[in-house]
Amino acid sequence: MPYSVLILDDDADFNSLLTDIFEQADYVVTSLTDPIEAVDVFRDTDYDLVVTDHKMPEMTGAEYMKVIKQLKPEVPVIMVSGYLENDTIRELISEGVGGVFLKPLNIFSLLERTAELIEEAKKLESAPAGGIEDGLGSDVSAKLGFAFRSYPCKSGASAAFAERLYSLRNFKSTLSLIGEPGMHYRSICEDIQGFYESSAEQFIFLSASAFDQEQALTLIDAAKRAGAERVTCVLLELETMSAAQKTLATALSKHEGVFEDIGVSLRTIFCVSGDLDSLFDEGLIDENLYILMGTAEVRVPPLRECQVDVGVMAQQLVVEVAREQALASVPRFERSARDLFRQHKWERNFEELRQIVRQIVEEHPGDVITHATVKSALQVTEGASQRTLFESHLSSQQVDYLRAVAILFGGDRSQTASFFGTDVISIEAKMK
Repeated sequence: MPYSVLILDDDADFNSLLTDIFEQADYVVTSLTDPIEAVDVFRDTDYDLVVTDHKMPEMTGAEYMKVIKQLKPEVPVIMVSGYLENDTIRELISEGVGGVFLKPLNIFSLLERTAELIEEAKKLESAPAGGIEDGLGSDVSAKLGFAFRSYPCKSGASAAFAERLYSLRNFKSTLSLIGEPGMHYRSICEDIQGFYESSAEQFIFLSASAFDQEQALTLIDAAKRAGAERVTCVLLELETMSAAQKTLATALSKHEGVFEDIGVSLRTIFCVSGDLDSLFDEGLIDENLYILMGTAEVRVPPLRECQVDVGVMAQQLVVEVAREQALASVPRFERSARDLFRQHKWERNFEELRQIVRQIVEEHPGDVITHATVKSALQVTEGASQRTLFESHLSSQQVDYLRAVAILFGGDRSQTASFFGTDVISIEAKMK
C-alpha cells in the first residue's frame, strides 16, 4: 500500500510542484494551503509524513509542527523554505523536524530523506517492546560481513572505522586506538575479540586502577590454562598510568623481562585519549612507547562525526539499562527524540551518552521516551559542573576495578561479592 504524505504550502504553484514530485514517486498526497485547515485534517487522518513550508501568514511551519507533534509525535516532518538562518535550522532540528530543505529543491535528496524517515518510523512502530534491539542496528553484520556492536555503523566514519579494525585483526605485535576522552574502548576491543571464534584467542583488559606485574602474569596464565594460543593485552587509558605502569607496559609489548618466556604468543592494544605527538610532547608517554604505538595506529571517530549512529546507540543503551534493572518492557525513544541525539556536541563522547541514557530511564519510567524528556536531559548535561564530570569518570573506573577483581577470582561472582561486602545481584548489575 502506498505511503501517504500531507503537503502544506501557501504558495499554490510550489504546492503543485511538490504534489507532482510525490505523486510521481507513488505517494498518496493531500495538498493544503491553509495551516489552520491542515491541523484539522492531520488530526482526523493518518499520514506517514508531513512536508510543510516554513514562512506562512497564519502560522509558521515551526508553529504548525509543534501543534501536530502534540497530536501525533511519531509522524516525521520535513520543512521547506526559501531561506533560513543556520541558527533557525538547528533550532528546527532540535524541535523535532526530520529534514530541512531550501528552495530550489534537490528532488532526489528530498525523496531519499522522505523514504528514510518513513522507514525509521515504521521500524519503531512495528518493533515489540522487548525487541527494539533487533530493530535498531541488527543489519550491521549483513552490511559489513562481520559483527560490530560498539558502533551501529550507519555513518561513513563508523563503518570505515569498523572495516579498518577488521582489516588489522591479525596484527602481529601492537595496535593503537587513538581517540578523545570518554570513548568506549573496552566495547571496541570486545568487538575485535569477537572477530575470532576460537578459544585459542583470549583478551585480557588492564587499566590504571589495577595493573601490575603480578596481575598481568596471573591473567595471562589463566588465559593459557583456558586453552589460549595467543593472548591480546588491552591497556586502557594508558596516558593515565603511572611511570612504573608505563615501563611495565613497554616490557609487555616488547616481550621483555618477565614476559620474555611466557609460553604463549602476546600482542598489545594501546588505548589512549589524544594524538601521539601531543602525548609525547606533554610527557605522558616516553620515546619507547611513542615508537611502539606508532606501528599500527587507528583513530577512533568521536560521536559528533557519527551523528546518525548516536540515536541507535542510545536505544541500545536503553536495552542494557532495562535488562540491568529487570524492567518488564524496554522503553523506546520517539523518532524525534532520537533525532535530538544527533545534534548534541558529545564532548565526553560515549561516557556522556551512557550517563544521559541511564538518567533518562531511571527518572522517566514508561514505554515511550518523549522528545521533551530527551531535550531536557541534554540541556542539563550541557551545563554540567566539573564535579559531575569527575564523578562520572570515577564511576567508569569503579567498573574497571570491579571487573579486575572478578577476573582474579576466576569469574566467581560469590567471591567477588564477598570481597566487596555486597550481594551477587548488585555485582552482576554493576558489571553489566
